[in-house]
Amino acid sequence: MLGLKEMQEILPQRYPFLLIDKVVDYEKDKSLIAIKNITGNEWTTKGSDQREGAFPEVLMVEAAAQAAIIFHSLNSGQKDNIYFLGKIEVEFLDQANVGDQLIVKVLSGKSMGSGGYSDLPLLVVPIAVREQWLI
Repeated sequence: MLGLKEMQEILPQRYPFLLIDKVVDYEKDKSLIAIKNITGNEWTTKGSDQREGAFPEVLMVEAAAQAAIIFHSLNSGQKDNIYFLGKIEVEFLDQANVGDQLIVKVLSGKSMGSGGYSDLPLLVVPIAVREQWLI
């Protein structure tokens, strides 16, 4: 639904800090689903905290924030000056590794002028699971 060019019109981040690869689903004022493919040639997977190939948790939170900014921008029609501020509660049950896919779902909470509150569940899908879904 949204590719790199459309996301760059909304987000100020550029490579290597643009952490969303594409937006695959969007329902106005309801939800947005974004994808981040974790590949082995990214700077983020090269030996962080002695976990070679692991995607840092702090960048998962940043990817979720970027997805929320895209969601609120699409809802409001505003393309600039949308910020993500707030309280974050997170619990990581497992790490994301090279070959996994990070799926960010933004669920609408309370909307305000240039932003709002959102729930942002993250799902890490191992490559083997994705292959099973394709069958």
